Formats: sequence, structure tokens, C-alpha cells
Amino acid sequence: MMPIDARENFVFVLVSPKSSGNVGAAARALMNMGFAALRLVAPRGYDPPAAARRAVHAAGIVERARCFDRLSDALADRTLTIGTTARTGTYRGEARELRATAPEIATLAVNNRVAIVFGPEDYGLANREIAQCQWLLTIPSAPAYPSLNLAHAVAIVAYELALALDGAPRPVGCDEEFAPAATVEAMHQRMERALIAIGFLPEANPGHIMHTLRAMLGRGGLRPREVEILNGVARQIAWVAGDGAATLAAKRRDGRKLR
Repeated sequence: MMPIDARENFVFVLVSPKSSGNVGAAARALMNMGFAALRLVAPRGYDPPAAARRAVHAAGIVERARCFDRLSDALADRTLTIGTTARTGTYRGEARELRATAPEIATLAVNNRVAIVFGPEDYGLANREIAQCQWLLTIPSAPAYPSLNLAHAVAIVAYELALALDGAPRPVGCDEEFAPAATVEAMHQRMERALIAIGFLPEANPGHIMHTLRAMLGRGGLRPREVEILNGVARQIAWVAGDGAATLAAKRRDGRKLR
């Protein structure tokens, strides 16, 4: 059986929650399922005592909750970032069904620090926040009313993950940790600048294609060595787009090694 302390590798991140009561109810749900780490990003009108009252015996989770101004800061130390969405659209087409995906998350959580990210009660995660998540989860619900209350969504996700964590044997070959989200995000930004420099991405609106590239690179998680290689690719692209093209042409003309 997978050790219970695999739960310690999870944090649940609430982006801009507008109800302190929902924060407390989410904390209570986490404690019910054996999780303990809660992070808040730019909460609106946040009242910690009110959240603690709603949390009842899970008030300690509220008291220990860390607050951040930006989602990127809340995710910086995580090596697998997973968003949640009930919406469909161009940037959400690869959302995975929760129950089917929970065992894979449980496997990766043995050696990775996982963030499960929830959007605000009124409109969910925005595309700019989705872009910072390597995977997306969705909870199947009635098409006529797919949106769940924030605390209910946290409870359902925590429940499915708890079942998977308790029931999954430790698999062979899961010992490698992915690169931290801050390192991956820096690589994405470097790659975006390089691709703009060679005209592959439109400078006015690079986000559309870049979102697809992020999704491609995030499907399996990136190891530190892989991020180093992609950083090297981005640096080389930027160099060639600048003064490097002439140097490369001269090397080719003279039969010299390019690197």
C-alpha cells in the first residue's frame, strides 16, 4: 500500500476565493480526507476568523494556510501543477476526468510535490491561470448545471485522491522528480521570447500557440535535464535570431563545427 504520508506532497490552491466561508469549508473537507496544506491566491475580502469558524475542527488548516499575491508564486515549489475546470473551450480540451486520472496522480505524488488548483466561485480559472497548470481535471456533472460549489469541488477531488492514494501500490519507475514549476515557467517565457524573435509567434498575440506548446510539454511532466535542454534550444534560437546567424553561416562556409 502507498504510505499515508504521500498526502504531505499535496497542496490545494484556491485562486481568488470570494467567500471566507468556502475557504473554511474547503479546509474541513481537506481534513476529512487526510490532507493538510491549503494556499490562497489573492483572496477577496478574506476574513480568517470567519473561515476558521466554518472549518470547525479544521481551523488549524486555515491558520496555517499560506497567502500569495500571484498564482505563480503559490506554485513555484511544486513539480506537478493540476488545474480544475468545469468549462470547455479552446484551452480546456485536454481536461482529464478526475476518477480515471486520480491513480496516476497518486503514483506521481510519491516523489513529486503536487498542487491542485481551483478557481474563484463566480468564474473559475482564467486562461492565464490555466496556462500555469500542466494538467487539467474535470468532475463529470449534469450538463444542464456543471458548475460545482468551490468547497464541494475540493471535497470531491480530495476524496478521489484519498481513495487512489490509499489503494495504489508503489509502482516501479516513479522515482524521478519533475522540475519545479518556477523553473518550467522561466523556460516557457524564455522559449516564448525566442520564438517571437524568429517570427514563429506573433508578438502582438503569442499566447494562443504558446498555450498549445505549454500543454504539449506539460503532458508527461518535464525532468530537470529536459528543461535544461529546452532552455538551451531557446537560447540558441535567440542567438541565431540576433547576431548568431552570420557566425553560423561563416562556420558552415569554412567547414567548422557549429558548436
